[in-house]
Amino acid sequence: MRVFTCTPKRFVGDPSHFARESGLFSVGLSLIGVKSRAIMPGPPMDGDDPRLLRTDYSNLESKEWWESLKLDGLILYSWAAPRYNRIVEAASRAGIKVLANMDTSGVVSPLACRSEWLREAHVPVVHGDMNPLRKGVELAKLVVELATHRVSRGRLRHYAAASVISACTPHAAIWIPNEAIRLGRSDLAEKFVYLPHPQMKAFRYDGSIKEPLVISVGRWHQADWGQKNPRVLLKAYASFLEQMPGWKGMIVGAGASDLPRLLGFDVGRTSNRLSFLEHMPAAELPKLYQRARIGFWSSRWEGQQGTGAQALCCGCTVVAPFSAQNSCFRHYVSRASGRLAWRNEPSALALELVLEARAWEAGYRDPEQIGSAWSQEFHADAVAARALRELGLVA
Repeated sequence: MRVFTCTPKRFVGDPSHFARESGLFSVGLSLIGVKSRAIMPGPPMDGDDPRLLRTDYSNLESKEWWESLKLDGLILYSWAAPRYNRIVEAASRAGIKVLANMDTSGVVSPLACRSEWLREAHVPVVHGDMNPLRKGVELAKLVVELATHRVSRGRLRHYAAASVISACTPHAAIWIPNEAIRLGRSDLAEKFVYLPHPQMKAFRYDGSIKEPLVISVGRWHQADWGQKNPRVLLKAYASFLEQMPGWKGMIVGAGASDLPRLLGFDVGRTSNRLSFLEHMPAAELPKLYQRARIGFWSSRWEGQQGTGAQALCCGCTVVAPFSAQNSCFRHYVSRASGRLAWRNEPSALALELVLEARAWEAGYRDPEQIGSAWSQEFHADAVAARALRELGLVA
């Protein structure tokens, strides 16, 4: 069996590409005995991994090129975006079963989830890293979409051409089919499934003794502040650590060490218990999760939040804000594996951290059970096997 993966955007194709999303999906397929490569447009880059197949973008829109690959299936990381309609249509005409992946929380249009969209669709625009002119243009697009459903109508072609459309959170898999239904194509609704992004098998619980440690892993450069919301994160940590003197906190990732200085934040008496780690080798990150009890995030929006999934696989619980733009976390806390704050603000988040810490201290959290359950759902080989079943390539 031959099932390739493809992202129609040009990214770096070194081994790091095979540690996440479409590249890791290809690895997962290989782990279960399927011949797989990852496809990406554009000329080769220095350091490209040999598992990567680069090709001219025009080939992605060519039925004949897809036929030449002799594929049984294709995992297309296309977001079901209308600009990639010709790709999914070409692959489908070539006789390939295509699973189109939508990396989104599900707040994609007023047709999908009207109340959530009206309440939260503006959040990535208002807080995203873009200049005022661009913000104005993007906000205007939201108004146009509310009135015309232009993008939703464009996605219908994608939905019709694909064999399966996967959403990376359960809520997204419920909300997004409403676009097709409300545009008169209820026959397409059965194509939608929930399928998470894959995670490496290194993220697993190994029986390590869990310490009273909360960790936050992510990108912390200023360009990411609008999404990752570190000012609220730091204030919540300070409040939590004041209330729970036996606990420690750690913020890990590029830009972490600059956060207190750039944000003008003094963690006060808790400074010796809140550490900032700029870089951690990939092989060491699972060990950190295996030690920690809680993963903590204050993001304003996420698709499927990968570091949260990794923490769960390692037997951590998670604490995050409750919002439609963070719909993945509603799933993440569903197995006695965390809790959500009613608002994305420091006191609400700190309260949930305290309650979650006390749940650990009272023995109400089982890292072995948490790690096992989520690993069976998120590990790359499990996700790949599930995709083959959804495509009808295996029973």
